[in-house]
Amino acid sequence: MAVPEASAAPHAAPDCRAGLIVIDDFLPLGIAAALRDDIEIHFHEPHAHSAETHQVWNYWFVPQLYTYLRTAPEKLIAVERVRGFVEALRARSMSTLGLAGVSWPFLSLYVDGCRQSFHNDARNGRFGFVYSLTADSRRSVGGETLVMHDGDALRGNLANPAAGGSFYETIAPSFNRLILFDDRRPHAVSPVEGSMDPLDGRFVLHGHLREAGPLVSGALSPAAVARSIATLLQTTAIHAGARLSLYHGFLSLRFSVEPSGRVAQCDVLADRVLHRDAGNVEWEPLRQEIVDRAAELSFPRAAGKTIIVLPMTFGEPLTEIE
Repeated sequence: MAVPEASAAPHAAPDCRAGLIVIDDFLPLGIAAALRDDIEIHFHEPHAHSAETHQVWNYWFVPQLYTYLRTAPEKLIAVERVRGFVEALRARSMSTLGLAGVSWPFLSLYVDGCRQSFHNDARNGRFGFVYSLTADSRRSVGGETLVMHDGDALRGNLANPAAGGSFYETIAPSFNRLILFDDRRPHAVSPVEGSMDPLDGRFVLHGHLREAGPLVSGALSPAAVARSIATLLQTTAIHAGARLSLYHGFLSLRFSVEPSGRVAQCDVLADRVLHRDAGNVEWEPLRQEIVDRAAELSFPRAAGKTIIVLPMTFGEPLTEIE
């Protein structure tokens, strides 16, 4: 996938192993406010609502799991605004995680009594996203996103009394806040309590991020780098395929290619590769082998530099998007 030059430079990046990223003030305030304004307009003058304009919500109730309302966001928000959010999210995901696949979001509403129990989305995406359009002045409480810590909750607290934050992160649905988290991590939404006015509810756009092939910006085209990328994948499978079969997740490499075709630098952009055995210590040297192979690649000569971000995936594939 060709990447615009403006998207090539990474944002200030979290730890490459981070499984939870919280970004406040994700969109420029005016753009975020316009998204919220469309929601406010939808619920304005409730006595004048009609079936044609307001029978848009799916009350999603799954016993002991989900209780909330969701819909396609373009039924409330101008589609060009939703598309702008998706493109901003894609740019951030590419520069931070190396993932260019962004699902079209749901818009969900949580009022008094709505919640989600702990679950994961291990086959739906590499990372989940939750973007809050919840009013900071709302007359309700709750609706926090709860994300379990990495690691073994039992063995990590064998001799210590623990509760709440010892097991999970709690992230409030602050307006214009974006949360990205490893889809394999159990997560939930705390119950909302208070006003039944929907404008006091928890509003979020949410969905999933996944790989969409190599991301290429600069002098070389995606077609021009395809052969070298294929060579890396083939040699990695030959030399490390058996060892890699025990791992699951994705590794995104970011390398800079000089006009000569030589790789000047290769870095790990994001690494969410995990072993089923929590005590395994062999991943980092294996990852370094992959990085070293990438650094030895050669590419066609070009008139300028090229930046390539390559997401490599291991373990069971994701469910296909229909």
